[in-house]
Amino acid sequence: MYEAAGKLGGMSGEVRQVVPGGRLAGPALTVRCFPADMRAVIRAIDTARPGDVLVIDVGPQERTTTWGGTASLAARTRALAGCVTNGAVRDVEEIIEVGLPVFAAGIRPQGVLKNHPGWIGIPVAVGGVPVHSGDLVVADADGVVVVPRERLDEVLERAPEIERAESDKLKRVSEGESLSRFFGIDGD
Repeated sequence: MYEAAGKLGGMSGEVRQVVPGGRLAGPALTVRCFPADMRAVIRAIDTARPGDVLVIDVGPQERTTTWGGTASLAARTRALAGCVTNGAVRDVEEIIEVGLPVFAAGIRPQGVLKNHPGWIGIPVAVGGVPVHSGDLVVADADGVVVVPRERLDEVLERAPEIERAESDKLKRVSEGESLSRFFGIDGD
């Protein structure tokens, strides 16, 4: 998806897969938390539509814990696609057991407050990428990519072409073609 989007929208590598094998794709529902407070996350889980990806911005305190096992269970029960945050998570074994795809900037044991309502549906920035509710979020072991909703048709139309080119490359290399030849690099 990253190549189909013109190599734009890739979050920084600090936002990583927490659940091994976890993959997600769906529309973003953005959440902005007041520092160290996850009340907005709770509200977002309760109001999200099936298939939504919660994209949670914890602000400058990037190691604030904002997700745990109970949040994963509630999100899975409501058929959400997953969670992406520049914050930290806890209860990792529970999160893995639930199996909801979660991508986060870290793991910490701290609990959080549940006092400030925060903001749902406003533009946020996570992993160095601006995200608006309704943008497409795609994530796997390689990272997280955000496609702005206004570019969605263009990117989805281009994605099969990129996939075919990647398959062709793998086929040619598996048949013995050198990488130098494939990429058109003269012997250095």
